[in-house]
Amino acid sequence: MPRALSNFGMSNFGMSNFGIADCLEASDTLECLKSNMMHPEHPQPAKEFGLIVRPESGLAILPGAGTSAMAEMISRSIAHIQTSKALAVPQRRAGEECEFEIAPGVKLVMCWIPPGEFLMGSPEDEEGRPKERLDSEARHRVRITRGFWLAKTQTTQAQWQAVMGSNPSRFKGGDRPVERVSLLDICGDESANGGFLGELNRRSPAGGRFYLPTEAQWEYACRAGTTGAYAGDLDEMGWYWDNSDGQSHPVGQKKPNAWGLYDMHGNVGEWCADWYEGYANGELTDPSGPNTGFTHVFRGGSWWRKGFGCRSAYRNWISPDGRMFFIGFRVAAVPVGSQSAGASLQERGEGRSPGQV
Repeated sequence: MPRALSNFGMSNFGMSNFGIADCLEASDTLECLKSNMMHPEHPQPAKEFGLIVRPESGLAILPGAGTSAMAEMISRSIAHIQTSKALAVPQRRAGEECEFEIAPGVKLVMCWIPPGEFLMGSPEDEEGRPKERLDSEARHRVRITRGFWLAKTQTTQAQWQAVMGSNPSRFKGGDRPVERVSLLDICGDESANGGFLGELNRRSPAGGRFYLPTEAQWEYACRAGTTGAYAGDLDEMGWYWDNSDGQSHPVGQKKPNAWGLYDMHGNVGEWCADWYEGYANGELTDPSGPNTGFTHVFRGGSWWRKGFGCRSAYRNWISPDGRMFFIGFRVAAVPVGSQSAGASLQERGEGRSPGQV
């Protein structure tokens, strides 16, 4: 009996029982296609469809005469199938990559961030730590109980253009980070409808969901197991005031951190999902900030900041409708089939800010 994924989401094509996302081998794909074609609801024999198997990917298209609709359906599904496979694998190593297509010819590469715990914030004697707001970086232990995917680079102007059809950035360049985008531009309304992420989720496979990372997830990923002010040498890892020439730069030119993430210490700042407030005392598990507020957190250094503002623990805030030429974002995603993460996504928008988990 061939393996099939019954909830692949083919109902829009009138083929709700046509499951191929879990057919990992070429032979499985062929048999899976045949069995579904012979289903009582779809009695036309598979041999009439002119199946072509792609052994290297385990996928198939149906280009035979009179089957243009089916061929289009399979072609449009290939990227979704590959994404489902990549996002669904539960056992990953830190920094392992997942690549998929968010628009024709436009790729999004994400790195796996494993569950774990770390000390969030900074010690009181860390150079550059603000003296007037001691609670803003108060050090405390945080547990991240669920692994997640995080984009390898900041969202580029090419990616934004491909999804949204516009480019609001001041410093133009397809491989530069998009900036001058507000939280609402990114996340849409309070139910996470609209915006860049809403459109990305509309295109995503069933079970996978893109979102803006929480502040805790961001710092955990930025540190990548380190405990100092930076995850490495600042000049090697980030574009900031002393080396940026007063502008953003193409993503991924500096050295990545230990988990493969670029520009966490500079280029543009990055929106996070949390409303801003001082840290609470004590240990926290999967914190997501307060339910309401007036300003939102953004993290990371930028070409606009001096070195102290590029530290792993550095925090800043801005109104959700703010659009600044030194603030962009990077995308996070929950794994397919993660029930706990899925529940969080369902709850998003109920008493929380746009894009918050």
